[in-house]
Order: sequence, then structure tokens, then C-alpha cells
Amino acid sequence: MIAKKLSDRVTVAPQIAVSDVPAIKEAGFTVLMCNRPDGEDPGQPTWAEISQAAEAAGMQTSFLPMSSREDALAVMAEFTRVVDEAPGPVFAYCRSGTRCEILWSMAEANR
Repeated sequence: MIAKKLSDRVTVAPQIAVSDVPAIKEAGFTVLMCNRPDGEDPGQPTWAEISQAAEAAGMQTSFLPMSSREDALAVMAEFTRVVDEAPGPVFAYCRSGTRCEILWSMAEANR
């Protein structure tokens, strides 16, 4: 799993597997966020599968799927709230990590 640290609060990554969740928790992340809609690709783990593993590991979860600029604008305030209220670092993922990074950049620009 390749992750990119954007700030002390947010790290982004491409699609994760359920089996990645324990390592994400072990790395100190307290919130697992998905910015990818379910069903984009065959075989993609569902948010239900990933979030169940994260919650079992003691992590908070946030599902803010986005596919377009309009989606990003619609979830930006909630993204900011989740990051600001998280008890520690947030790990966000999508297909490649790019949507997460765009969403973070937009939220930072609007602070």
C-alpha cells in the first residue's frame, strides 16, 4: 500500500483492501475515510466491508464518495468537519488517491 502524507492530519492512498485496515490502525490513524463510490470497478471492496473492519479495529469511519467537481463541493464541508474533529490522523482513500488529495486541497483553500 502506497500512501501520501498531505499534512499532520491527512494521509491519502489508492484503494485499500480489508486486510490493510489493521496496518492503518497500527500506524496511528484514528479515522478511515472513503472518497470512492462503491461499484466503480469489479472486485472493488465495498465500503460496508472496509468500514466494518475499521470499526472492529476501533477506528471512526467516514464515507464521502465523490466522482465529480460537484460531488467534491457537496462533501467539502463534511470533509473539513471530519478532519477537524478527528481524535488523530485521518487516512483517506479512493481509486488512486487523487480525489482525496483534490478534496483536501479544496478544503484547505477554503479555510
